Amino acid sequence: MVCIELDSVTFSYPGTEVEPLFSDFSLKVPEGEWVALLGPSAAGKTTLLKLVKGLLQPQDGEIRINGAALVTGELNHFAACVFANPENQIVSPVVAEDVAFGLENMGLTPESIRIRVEEALRWVGLWDRAGDFSHHLSGGEQQRLILAGALAQQRGCLLLDDPLSMVGGRSRSELLRLLSSIHRRESCTLLHTTHLLEEALVAQRLVAIENGRLVFDGPPNRLLREKHLIERLGLELPAIAELGEMLARNGLAEAGKIITLEHILELLTVSKSKEDNNVAWNCGDESGRDKLTG
Repeated sequence: MVCIELDSVTFSYPGTEVEPLFSDFSLKVPEGEWVALLGPSAAGKTTLLKLVKGLLQPQDGEIRINGAALVTGELNHFAACVFANPENQIVSPVVAEDVAFGLENMGLTPESIRIRVEEALRWVGLWDRAGDFSHHLSGGEQQRLILAGALAQQRGCLLLDDPLSMVGGRSRSELLRLLSSIHRRESCTLLHTTHLLEEALVAQRLVAIENGRLVFDGPPNRLLREKHLIERLGLELPAIAELGEMLARNGLAEAGKIITLEHILELLTVSKSKEDNNVAWNCGDESGRDKLTG
C-alpha cells in the first residue's frame, strides 16, 4: 500500500505568466484509500496526478510517497498511471504484447509475465482479443487495454485520469465494479479523476478542486448535500441520488445514505414480498392464514 502526501506544493507550467496553478496546496491520501478527484476543466486534476507520478515537479513544497520525498526527475515507481487518451499510451502493436511491455521492464520472468497478462486481460474483458492488433480495438477497448497494463503491474497505487471517459453503458458499470473489486482485494491506494459525479460516488472520499484550490474534501454523501457547490463545479446530480432523497423523505431509505441499484432492487423485492403476502391474506387462503397465524 502507498501513502501520498502533497505538502504546500506550488506549481505553474513553464512560460505562463498567470498565477501558479497550485499555490501552497496540501493533500494527504492514506494507505489503501480510494479518492476521486472532481472539478471543472483546467482545474488541475490531471496535473495533480502527473505531480504525484513524478512526471512534473513542483516549484515549491514537497511530494512524499510513503514518507520519502520525490526527488526532482524521479518517477514514483509505487504507482501505475493511466491517462485519458489511450492512443498515446499504447506502445506495442499486439494487445497481449502491450500489457507485457511494462512487465518486461520490471524484469519479471516470462512465466510470471504470461500469468499476469492473462489475468489482467481477463479482468477487463479483452482476453479473447489478446492476439489482435491494438489499433483494431475501439476507443473504449483501447482504454481497457491501458487499464489492463496498469493492473498487471500490481503496484501499490493506481493513478487513473478519467479512466472511463471512452467507455459507456454496461461496460462502464462493469469496469467500476472491477475497480471496486481490485481495490478491496489488493488494498491498493487509488486516485482517479472524473467529470461525472455518479462515477465518483464509488470512491471512499471525494476531493474537489477549482482553479488549483481545494474546495471540498470529504465523504460522497456530504458532497451530495452541497447542491450549490455541485452546480458551481459544473457537475450533475445523479438521478439515482435524487431517487435516494425521495426514498428517504418517504421513510424507505436512510437519510444521507448513497443509494445503489442493489439497494433499489432489495427494496423492490421486499415490497413485492409484502404485496404477495397481503394478496394471499385477502384472497381467503385459509391454509396460508393458518401458517401465518400459527
